[in-house]
Amino acid sequence: MNYRVWVSLGIMGLIAASTALGADSAAQMDNQLCSVCHGRGGTTSSELFPHLAGEPAPYLVNQLKAFRDKTRSDENAKRFMWGIARRLTDENIEQLAAFYESQPAVHQGKISNQAEYDSGKQIFTNGIQDKGVPPCMACHGDKGQGNGTTPRLGGQNEAYLKRQLKVFSGNDRPAATAMHVIVKGLSENDVAAITQYLQAQ
Repeated sequence: MNYRVWVSLGIMGLIAASTALGADSAAQMDNQLCSVCHGRGGTTSSELFPHLAGEPAPYLVNQLKAFRDKTRSDENAKRFMWGIARRLTDENIEQLAAFYESQPAVHQGKISNQAEYDSGKQIFTNGIQDKGVPPCMACHGDKGQGNGTTPRLGGQNEAYLKRQLKVFSGNDRPAATAMHVIVKGLSENDVAAITQYLQAQ
């Protein structure tokens, strides 16, 4: 069975089950709901979904509320997260965010293209001045660790990061106003380089 179809069918059952969770522990919600896509403790083996482990709690709170309010509307948000998030209370969201922030972050250390990695490090650290692209580390931290409402990017799967950068070129993540401007200055080669570098962190 196609992986996306399998996940969609699984989530249909989990949505029904989630109504009974109430204010139960975030660890239980992780086990019964989130781990299907994001892995136990927020470390996933799928390139379709992001790692949640080590993400800043304020960022996760904002994203879960955006899913619940349907103000984040990229394809996978609508397909996988809208149904789940609408069942979450503010208390559930705060619990989950704190839980995932406390989990050990993923550090892949995987470099598949050294030239891209080196180029990505240059962009991440210094930006691209002639294109008006600021250093990524200015907001995301020197290793992509994130801070507050700014997400951790270090250790995320390259394919996931590429999809999100593509999403920023549209209007499906309206809260990310800075990224809508920044992606306009990035070529496909720039995106490949940055995501290669970040995956290796």
